[in-house]
Amino acid sequence: METAKGYAERFTTNLDVILSVMGFGLGLSIISLYYIINLNQKDIGIAILSSCLIYFIFRNKFKSETAISSREDRLKSILEISFYLIFLACIFIYSTNLYYRPISSFILICILAAIIASQILYVREGDGVSSLLLQIFLLSILIRVGIFYNFPSLMGYDAYFHASMARAVTDTGFVAPIETSSKYFYYPLFHIFVSIIQVMGETDIKDAIFYSIGFASVFSTVGVYLVGKKLEGVQMGLLATLLININNHNIVAGITNITPGSLVLCYFIFIIYAIFSENQNLRYTGFILLITILMVLTHQLTTFVVFLSLVSICAGKYLHNRVYKSLFVKTNSFNYILFFIISLQTYWMFTYVNSNTSFLEMVLSPLMDVLKIGSSYSSDVLIVGSINNQETLETLLLHISYLALPFFAIGGVLAWLSHRDIKKVNKFSIALVVIILYSLAYGIPLLGMRNFLTSRWFPLIAVFLVLVSASYILKLISLFNSKKAKIPVMFLIIFLFSFVMVTTPGINKDNPLVAKDTTVRNQFKSIEIEAIKTVTMKYSGNILMDSPYDSCLFYRDRAYDSSNATYFNIQHIQTGEIDGSPTVLLRKSTVKEPISINDPERYGVNIIQTLPEGFFNRFNTHDYARVYDNDEVFAYTKERKTARN
Repeated sequence: METAKGYAERFTTNLDVILSVMGFGLGLSIISLYYIINLNQKDIGIAILSSCLIYFIFRNKFKSETAISSREDRLKSILEISFYLIFLACIFIYSTNLYYRPISSFILICILAAIIASQILYVREGDGVSSLLLQIFLLSILIRVGIFYNFPSLMGYDAYFHASMARAVTDTGFVAPIETSSKYFYYPLFHIFVSIIQVMGETDIKDAIFYSIGFASVFSTVGVYLVGKKLEGVQMGLLATLLININNHNIVAGITNITPGSLVLCYFIFIIYAIFSENQNLRYTGFILLITILMVLTHQLTTFVVFLSLVSICAGKYLHNRVYKSLFVKTNSFNYILFFIISLQTYWMFTYVNSNTSFLEMVLSPLMDVLKIGSSYSSDVLIVGSINNQETLETLLLHISYLALPFFAIGGVLAWLSHRDIKKVNKFSIALVVIILYSLAYGIPLLGMRNFLTSRWFPLIAVFLVLVSASYILKLISLFNSKKAKIPVMFLIIFLFSFVMVTTPGINKDNPLVAKDTTVRNQFKSIEIEAIKTVTMKYSGNILMDSPYDSCLFYRDRAYDSSNATYFNIQHIQTGEIDGSPTVLLRKSTVKEPISINDPERYGVNIIQTLPEGFFNRFNTHDYARVYDNDEVFAYTKERKTARN
């Protein structure tokens, strides 16, 4: 018995070493499989291998103190003044460039993030942090304004649908009927929230979305600061807040494709803070229960991810209590999870995605199919990875953008499972959450189920990733003893991190620095919006256009039935034949900018390419008459041929 206890204690004491060696082996295996069976996931293997190797080499050299004395240090004052001067320069650059953000704008934004991170190194326990929090929020709003208001239209695909639902609430005073709002008839809080802001602020729907979700997604991150401060001090809290505000997943969820899940993310941050504040009084309990109910009424799948996160936290605390005898309030945690389960199950049973299928059935039926007959979706492409023809530099930048945060998070998880931190129950439970959620996010698609939409999970997972990543970055900085080394290293890390985050095509449609040939612009110029308004006012029948220009039907004449509109598919492009007599809308930009072309023979498959000039020009032939032209958008109708006597 004593021998077993000794082995168990030795295992838990050296858990970080064991996991780092296992991670190194896993990364090496993934890289090896690239050369053996052409497994196109070597970038993931390199990230795992290098992160585990760096941690293993330096694990005994990390220090707990990274703060730099600010006494009589002129550099700190220079950094703070520089932030506001560069901030003003960014505003000037943005205001003088319509529909386009030059490379200087992105570089200056990255410098701003690096300046904030450098100032964080001066912060000690007990210092005021309001100035740094203000800088973080100003930077975050600057990034989001640059994306959101660079074009007069909205951005994203789902955002248009949800904006329509919110506008319907504003116009009628009621939630849109189920025939219009579909399953969101049962999840109306997001649309009501945006509508309230629109009415109270007397703004249009675009401004209402930004003033509500845009600001909420920024200011709610103060909860990340409070959690980080409790776990490891003000430096970690500030750096985690900076990371979540410049992380591309959270920028997407918070501004570039706003959905009800964006509001759930705000709720989630506050509920995590309430849980880790460990207050057991009635006020906090009531707050958690209220937020839980609001989440259930706001969105389905993102709330389910919140549930998985909270279950993982409780499981981590329970496991930690069993191994290390830490304090764990079993009854309250168990009762809360039970309340969450009952709320989700009950609501999912009585909300429908169509007239015959409840949301619960829609979620569970693919799982039952997989368990009974196996998966038909787990193809070689999913496991092996798609082959791309991009240049090496483009591929590297694109892959780093989604591997940078996990790279630091791996080191952070290992550090929090080391003998120094493993007895801290909150750190242990967060490390376990990261492991569980990432395993599920990658594992569920391999089972063949797409209806869990695990790609939507990452903004929620990032709430935990930024905590462990910030902790690890500070540990890496602590390896340097002199101020002359610490500040440049921190500056460089955050500058590069920011650059790969804010330049990704997902949040930079107007001027993608990489993947120009596969980035579809889904924001529209005033002249493109005006074309939709004019054509839909004159023609009530079928209108054929490109995707994503069909999203611009949000701005159509109110009398036009948007169900009459369709978009080009691959057969139109290949054959040049168009059935019927639709009004055809062509944007001049599509000859140079790629669009999304549907393949009707393969469900869910879209081909990204520019419109061939031959297809574009054929509408200038005698078969078609040009009925609208604003130099950017052209409308054509088939000429009617009269019979000769």
